[in-house]
Amino acid sequence: MIMKRCPKCNIEYFDLTLEFCLEDGTRLAINSAYRTETPTVPRANKSDLSTEKTVNLPYSRPANTLEKGNANSLHAFPQLTLTDEKSAQQRNQILEIAPFIVAMTHNWWQWIYLNNQYYSSFSSYVLSANFLMWLLLLAAGTILGLLGIKRCQIKAFSIAGLVILSINLILFIVPKR
Repeated sequence: MIMKRCPKCNIEYFDLTLEFCLEDGTRLAINSAYRTETPTVPRANKSDLSTEKTVNLPYSRPANTLEKGNANSLHAFPQLTLTDEKSAQQRNQILEIAPFIVAMTHNWWQWIYLNNQYYSSFSSYVLSANFLMWLLLLAAGTILGLLGIKRCQIKAFSIAGLVILSINLILFIVPKR
């Protein structure tokens, strides 16, 4: 089996079409320690041993990407930059606030729409658009809250959103007097 290895970070890749390391962008080298078979040229004449030659066939043709002035140079490959880090931080900030916003929307929906509706049967109530929206907001708020707790540094909004959703659920289940 042939592999490629990054000379800088020593990560090994089985994909022979890769030319550069996915971690640091260094050009990959073929790791010959894993070669198990060497293709050979068949003998032309079995009696003449001096004409026997072994030929190593190339497994992949290296691209000429490091030549000066080539548009496919190493700098053309995407690497983690400050803009990528900023966008990741912005996504985390949105994920920090989203559970609280969805929980407040769920709270508003429960008190404005769901509690003021009258339905003739339980099945018409459960299949109504207001109840399905309430259920959708509850599921989305719960999922966003759990993701926020798992991935974000500031967990207060996620915890507050989950607390609001649980209070709403309890108030929905408990019969009204």
